[in-house]
Amino acid sequence: MTTAVDFNPLSPEFQQQPYPHYRQARDETPVRFIEALNAWGIFRYEDCAYTFKHPELFSARDFITNAFGEFDPVPEVPSIIALDPPDHTRLRKIANVAFTPRVIRGMQDQIDKVISDLLDEAQAKGEFDFVSDFAAYVPVSVTAEILGVDAVLGRGDFKRWTMDLIKAPSRMALPEAELAQMKKSVEELRAYFIDQIAYRRKNPGNDLISALIQAEEENQSLTETEILSLAALIQFGGSETPSHLIGTSMWELFEQPETRARVQADPSLVGEVVDETLRHQSPVHFVFQTATQDIEMHDETIPADSLVFSFIGSANRDERMFNDPDTFDIDRKGKNKHMGFARGAHYCIGDMLGKIMCGSAIRQALERMPNLHPVSPEQEWMPSFWIRGPKEMRVAP
Repeated sequence: MTTAVDFNPLSPEFQQQPYPHYRQARDETPVRFIEALNAWGIFRYEDCAYTFKHPELFSARDFITNAFGEFDPVPEVPSIIALDPPDHTRLRKIANVAFTPRVIRGMQDQIDKVISDLLDEAQAKGEFDFVSDFAAYVPVSVTAEILGVDAVLGRGDFKRWTMDLIKAPSRMALPEAELAQMKKSVEELRAYFIDQIAYRRKNPGNDLISALIQAEEENQSLTETEILSLAALIQFGGSETPSHLIGTSMWELFEQPETRARVQADPSLVGEVVDETLRHQSPVHFVFQTATQDIEMHDETIPADSLVFSFIGSANRDERMFNDPDTFDIDRKGKNKHMGFARGAHYCIGDMLGKIMCGSAIRQALERMPNLHPVSPEQEWMPSFWIRGPKEMRVAP
């Protein structure tokens, strides 16, 4: 067993700049035991892809347990993200009804309007935090609309609940007061969606919760607790990752003025910015998996039942897959091969929605504030080894 003495994702230094550590891991110990996490790490592109293709070896069964532990909002049933085929397939098919390309494209005008209104509020401040005053509220507002819930609550409580859940992987190192706040947020999230499901049962609408209830009533074996679990997961996933993608995409353009000038001259290039950001600065840096048996990889044996982290943040900068991977290049060939949305059965159901939200946010921000610039040249990143995004990014128009 190779022990990574200096590989500690819990350290603040690592979380600010993980990429040199990833490169060393890919080159020297592409499969390694990480003492700080009591887990195995996999770092190369092809190896991560292999884990997604083989759920019979690398199971998602413990994803929620490992990610949230006692802060799982719906512990009574396995979350869709913690199921392997064929059980996963049934829930995925039902959830897909809200995320078809036709449905998502039909939301474009609505998404543009939400973003325009948020920019009105941000611009009125003069100098503002691009992250907390704008990017953070784009996905929570859109997700609230999909779920058919109060958009104002979505911008407030949704974000607070999500930010508290994001801390769960680091729960062993958090103070009691913070853990108590996290517990309170989970209880509030659960109670809110229980009430919403009960309301939509009596007052169905054109929203995801109503669609999930109708699917249950059409004998698709979706229980009330499964509806609750899906709603909670969509709220969490839909509210968090896209906000970091928006903030990081803008940071990339601040860092690359020539690329920014091209995008301002040709807004159709914003999609290329989003894809390259997903590769270069993945909002999610690893996926939780469990080894179902002893697995041999790169002269190491991952014991059965071990926790495994497939580091997609590392895979997306693997020199074996991408040329000059540390460079941000919107003209890069094959950049859409990134794993920013994972792969296989658990490929992100909201990928198209996330890209549309991010593209609209960046495009409108640049159009309305062509001279937008960061107040400080220094950038601090979120204190997380799971999620990657700017902690704060103060800008001036």
